[in-house]
Amino acid sequence: MLMHVRPGVFMRRDPVANAAPVVFDIPRSGAEYPRSFRTTAPFADVHRSISMYVEEVYGDVPVAGATWLYACFPNVFIDANRHELDIDPDAIEGDWPEALRPSEKTRAGIGLIPMVCAGTTRLYAGKLAVEDVRSRLDDYYWPYHNELARLLASFRESQGIALHMSCHSMPAIAGAGTADAGQRRSDFDLGDRNGTTCGAEVVDLVGSVLRGFGYNVTNNRHFIGAEAVRKHGDPKNGIHSLQIELNRGLYMDETARTRGPGHAQVKAHLGELAKALVAFAASRR
Repeated sequence: MLMHVRPGVFMRRDPVANAAPVVFDIPRSGAEYPRSFRTTAPFADVHRSISMYVEEVYGDVPVAGATWLYACFPNVFIDANRHELDIDPDAIEGDWPEALRPSEKTRAGIGLIPMVCAGTTRLYAGKLAVEDVRSRLDDYYWPYHNELARLLASFRESQGIALHMSCHSMPAIAGAGTADAGQRRSDFDLGDRNGTTCGAEVVDLVGSVLRGFGYNVTNNRHFIGAEAVRKHGDPKNGIHSLQIELNRGLYMDETARTRGPGHAQVKAHLGELAKALVAFAASRR
């Protein structure tokens, strides 16, 4: 395995040789808090925003021949799975140079620059300076997305296809304020923004492999896929982006925030998924 690091921004693990055109991106599990990050919230609340151990359970994908890309910065600082204009204008001090596009996520306090954590805890006592928000975009968000875009474009050009799996985790029971509040979620939920970011063959392959291990797999039920797949998916031109939401109850203790007894098995199964995607990509060259 070859490792490439941009300190504080991303880590990339490549296969030793003959990299397949398959990338697993982990954008919301980083825990390297930038020195510039200042918050009034208790650290325990801040840290609950991280999708813990996702980078670990996908840790074997380079062995299968795929590339592993991990955002080191925490999504509570800036969320790489949100649009770059998904900002609340009332949360920043100063004028933004273009029209902002706040979504329902931003109105709930969890947009590009989250303003709350642990559901309701405010992160900041006041507004954020425009220069602070711009720095988060220029120094963290864009370098990560540019690296992902570079990888996918390079694979598409050299091998005719690129498969992008955006890797996330979801609570076993949906929390208050969500569309499925109180419901027990599936083991895996595959999001392709209702068929727009990934070809059906790829979605079906991922679902088939996971169901083969006995998992309950749904499509676009809990999450249809957010900015990582929207920004990079272009199936008509050979770039297939699929968001994979993994139920945290399968691999961790959500209350204690520790690894659970299923951690090793889930990791092994995801390594097998990577092998299947590598084989699929090879058959399409």
